[in-house]
Amino acid sequence: MNIILAKAIRDKRFWVTTAAVAVKMGYFGFKYYPLLDDYIQYGIYPFAEHPFKNIFLYIGLYAYRPIAGLADIYLWGRFWGVMGIAFFIITLLHGISAYLFMIVFEKFKAPLGMVFAAVYLLCPINFEGSYWISASSRIVAGLFLASLAAYCLADNKAFFFFIFQFTAMFLYEQVAVFSFMLSLIIIYRTKNRKMLSPLFANIFIIVLYYAVFSRMGRFGGRISREIINFAAIKQITRKWLLTDLYTNGFIRGLSMSKPYLILIAAISFIIGASEKDKKFSPFLLLAGASLFAAPYLPFLFLAGDNISLRTAVVPLAGAAVAADTVLNTVKRFKPFIAGLLSFVFLIAAVSELSDYKENYLIDKRITEYVAAHLDPGRENAVTGAKKTYIEQNVFFGEHIKSITSSNWALTGSLRCYTGNRFLPMLQVNPDNPGDINLISLIDF
Repeated sequence: MNIILAKAIRDKRFWVTTAAVAVKMGYFGFKYYPLLDDYIQYGIYPFAEHPFKNIFLYIGLYAYRPIAGLADIYLWGRFWGVMGIAFFIITLLHGISAYLFMIVFEKFKAPLGMVFAAVYLLCPINFEGSYWISASSRIVAGLFLASLAAYCLADNKAFFFFIFQFTAMFLYEQVAVFSFMLSLIIIYRTKNRKMLSPLFANIFIIVLYYAVFSRMGRFGGRISREIINFAAIKQITRKWLLTDLYTNGFIRGLSMSKPYLILIAAISFIIGASEKDKKFSPFLLLAGASLFAAPYLPFLFLAGDNISLRTAVVPLAGAAVAADTVLNTVKRFKPFIAGLLSFVFLIAAVSELSDYKENYLIDKRITEYVAAHLDPGRENAVTGAKKTYIEQNVFFGEHIKSITSSNWALTGSLRCYTGNRFLPMLQVNPDNPGDINLISLIDF
């Protein structure tokens, strides 16, 4: 690890990638605005009595992304009240992972340029998965560990490769599949077949783990299989065609950025100026396509069509590899394209951050209002609730939803606010109100 750090400090790309992602997320000074699951995972789980027994085991977090569940309780949840620190750490891990992936590909003579970093780190389609800590603590942290595993694999360090990949694969399933595919690409390129042993050991472990535990715990219902899920394919395609994410994001972000435009323009120029001449590589194009497609494979065989925006973060790494080498065909213009993409993406990020902040402020008002009207002696419910109260770039899945979009999100926020972690579940827009204390949110 000391060798990696020493090498990184001397490499301009390390500073450019970390600076780029810091500018992307730093518009509000890394203040974090919680939403949805955050209140439960970080405001409640870590502070329960005997959380390992009463949360991790009782709820069944051990059966679904077990390392992520442990990290919620014993790592990220410890920052509750100062979640900006966790936000900053995860943001840096994202930037470092980009640098490590670039180093890995460079090791087997398939170098990546700054277009890779611009797309992988800054493209707005990854915003949900890289901002929302309930997601980024799994996805971005997982990609960071996968990048470390890839580095160790390329450097012929079998034990560390095994450990880093093992940890990453139990954070997020897409990260596991991505890491397995990247490992096969590296082994193919380096012809280092002895590294197949730790790779296949990890594949065997995760397949066995989910074969045993996938039906256990409260999340077991998520694992339902289909032969081919065409609804998922349709939803994946639709997600990548959300042009409003870029057009609306840029237009709205431009009006919000103001003095921050200077910093955006500066880092965009640096990214473009850091691009160097490289040749188009059919190998990189195929590798990028494989790394894009592989993380979606689980969705083709699992039931459901809830393919959220956060599921784009891992495949985006593959898209970034492919885009980088394709643009080598117009290498005279590639520095300009790298800078332009960065500029557009970073401005769109300002609008996304602003939407998360506005959503949080409205959620805060709703929480305070509902808490003031709770009847402790009766069942409580809210009526006239909406799934979202803000203008935003796109409406897709769970992207920037209000706490009033679900019973559990509203209840989680209220439990955090009141300090009563045993507050009964509130209903949102109940069909049969009956003898319930109804709290109207029509004014909101």
